[in-house]
Amino acid sequence: MKKTGSIKMILSGAIILILLLIVGFYVFLQFKYNSLEASLKEHLINVEGYKEEEIVSIEAKLSSMPKYPVYVVFSDDPETKYIFTDGDGEVPKWHQLDPKTPQRLQNSEE
Repeated sequence: MKKTGSIKMILSGAIILILLLIVGFYVFLQFKYNSLEASLKEHLINVEGYKEEEIVSIEAKLSSMPKYPVYVVFSDDPETKYIFTDGDGEVPKWHQLDPKTPQRLQNSEE
């Protein structure tokens, strides 16, 4: 009878650990997405000179390459999703990946 109780305890602990890891990963991703979206929005407004109302949406996602692309829709081209990446460095260096033209980042350092 003791073995059954200890097995249940180990399984319960393993399930709780797995759930904590999943929740932790989800929270990390949400934090990463929010910080990327805010950073790109700040760059577009403060460096590139866009107005907030010209940016319809900004959405970061998890991908294989680049790891965290950020998709932006502009009000003057609502059918196109522009894809940007921050170069995955400590200090964001934003680059437009797709479409190549028109180039939305004119004031970025290359």
